[in-house]
Amino acid sequence: MPVTLNIAVCICDGVTLSDFIPPMEILGGLNFADNPLFAAEVGEVPYRVKVDYLAPTLKPVTLITPGMPPFTPTHTYEDAVRNGVQYDIIWVPAGPLPDPQTGDQTPKEEIEFIKNQAPGAKYVMSACAGAIALASAGVLDGKRATTNKKLFCVIVAITSKQITWVPKARWVVDGKVWTSSGVSAGADMALGFLDHLVGSHITAWIRGVVEIPEKGPGDDIFATVHGLV
Repeated sequence: MPVTLNIAVCICDGVTLSDFIPPMEILGGLNFADNPLFAAEVGEVPYRVKVDYLAPTLKPVTLITPGMPPFTPTHTYEDAVRNGVQYDIIWVPAGPLPDPQTGDQTPKEEIEFIKNQAPGAKYVMSACAGAIALASAGVLDGKRATTNKKLFCVIVAITSKQITWVPKARWVVDGKVWTSSGVSAGADMALGFLDHLVGSHITAWIRGVVEIPEKGPGDDIFATVHGLV
């Protein structure tokens, strides 16, 4: 019997849509095992996923890119706490841009949720500048991590000195904590995570569906583009 992994995607105003929609479609590819059209091809899949999109309120959140339609969350952080849900995977996309003077602008509800959920979660993952929220929640202390390379120096300056920031990495894994570089790197990390979770056969099948070329955790040209190496 497949195990269902419950995923919490932590969003708020200023979120980057591409930090979580492509990765969730990739992880959701596990659920194709229940579709008669694909079941024989993909074979036996030990996991399914269920995704909740959490925000401070149920009001549609604005996106970082001007002119884009808002995204409607499915639950609030308060709902999740009240219902006593412990998520298996916490996925944190970038939220509001950091302020070099005042630091992280992530809502306190999101930080508290991450702080309380992280110890019991099987995996804690961030895409792009979502690593700022993990840092603010204390999840990255004593860990190696990476983040968006355009914002790398700002993020290093405003976060804990107990974090070992890796300037050249598409994504970094340290225990159960996975962090990716900017935007599209989240999709690459999601595929790398699938390989870790279910192996190369299922991952290759899903990769063939979404048609994303294979990259490894060290494939980071943007560290050079932004003068980090």
